[in-house]
Amino acid sequence: MKIIIVGAGVVGTTSAYFLAKEGHDVTVIERQDGPALETSFANAGMLTPSMADPWNSPGILKTLITSLGDNKSAFKLRPKALPSLLTWGVSFLNNSREQKYIKNLHRSAELAWYSLKLLDDIRENMNLNYDQITTGSIKVFRDKESLDELAELSEHLRDHGMTFDVLYGEDLLKVEPSLEPVIDKLAGGVYFPDDQAGNAYKFSCEIEKEAVKLGAKFRYGVSVEKLMKKYGNISSLRTSDGDISADKYVISAGSFSAPLAKTVGLNIPVRPAKGYSISVPLKGWNGGPRMPIIDDGFHAAISPLGNVLRIAGTAEFAGLDSSLTQSRLDNMYNLLEELYPDFAPYFDKDQVTEWAGLRPLSVDGSPYIGKTKIDNLYVNTGHGPLGWTMAAGSAKLLTDIISGNEPDFNPATFNLDRS
Repeated sequence: MKIIIVGAGVVGTTSAYFLAKEGHDVTVIERQDGPALETSFANAGMLTPSMADPWNSPGILKTLITSLGDNKSAFKLRPKALPSLLTWGVSFLNNSREQKYIKNLHRSAELAWYSLKLLDDIRENMNLNYDQITTGSIKVFRDKESLDELAELSEHLRDHGMTFDVLYGEDLLKVEPSLEPVIDKLAGGVYFPDDQAGNAYKFSCEIEKEAVKLGAKFRYGVSVEKLMKKYGNISSLRTSDGDISADKYVISAGSFSAPLAKTVGLNIPVRPAKGYSISVPLKGWNGGPRMPIIDDGFHAAISPLGNVLRIAGTAEFAGLDSSLTQSRLDNMYNLLEELYPDFAPYFDKDQVTEWAGLRPLSVDGSPYIGKTKIDNLYVNTGHGPLGWTMAAGSAKLLTDIISGNEPDFNPATFNLDRS
């Protein structure tokens, strides 16, 4: 079967691999000059089923309203984005009610855990190098109340086979010795030994090569302008390089999935949530973390990825604007200084790479995967901050749906029209 995928981020390239492995004739269309050059390029690098809880937790409305006047807020709402968020925002806030929030957490946790197991198989069966780390992750807190809240929330993860440990004082240092200089400022942390990390960009480049070996084709520098519809189905894609046709089509274009789908009257309730990162060369420093450290207060993380520290996080609703805002980047620098004051002699700002990407956020925090109301059009988008974590699982689920295989869990829970 001839299949076209729009988008070569970590989700699109991994989908190409699984579909090609199943024997399909796959072509990926990407406007950039290579794979994973947008949202997947410089994210935190974390593979964290432990963070399956949606961002729209109970109380998110107050947080967003407060953020309008606070540039240091972990969540930031820009007034210019309000018109695009009106209808979507009502559903986003509706899903912050506790019962729905917990339901959505379990949906995402199931997919995230499934995805990590698939990634383990990929890594074991191929010689891939993406600066992978399999030592877990740790979330640190400055107040015991927030720590206890996460510990309580994390009990839901046990339903999916995940484990965690609540740590205080010296026990925290046994897991992550690099926190010793700031241990007196921390109330404790929650350690998730099953989490992983790795460079999503490097993985995307590696899995793209494996997909090509299986016959997949990647067309870079080609923009998809609109979907063409005929007799109720998609007949072709109108691109900057002419019309292209296939039997089935997959939209996996991140935050740009929604405007593309709108060209055929399809609503994908995904909006961009901008995240920031800085990539800081280690320059021989060996006092850094052995695993990702997530700081709840900063809503950001520090991940060791090869020879750099990747500090990433925050969420900014600013529409499709991927420009850099210095005050948001400063949050990343401040976190590095706060947790690792001993790094100061090695720090050279001229060698830091600053970046921002648009996470495709769904109204309930879980991605949309599967067939749409247009018979030959499929989606694999809306993963928010968990695109890297869920990439393999989402790709396998999509492949099973398209190929008519029996999925490993109920695919209906990821439909566009789910309730």
